[in-house]
Amino acid sequence: MNKIRVKKLRANAILPTYGSVEAAGADLYACLEASVTIEPGQTAWVPTGIAMEVPKGCAGLVYARSGMACKR
Repeated sequence: MNKIRVKKLRANAILPTYGSVEAAGADLYACLEASVTIEPGQTAWVPTGIAMEVPKGCAGLVYARSGMACKR
């Protein structure tokens, strides 16, 4: 497994975590100053407050949380 370098850009940012030992990817967390409402059909930038270095030959992908993706 490649090592992923992560840097906090904001003091209140939460570093990515794995939900279980078998998890294929890590969970990202929003780092917001105020709440955000995203209406149906809209998109929005949601800051994480972190910077990540993706190793050469790898890809960084962001997906909807699997539980939410299955329900909606």
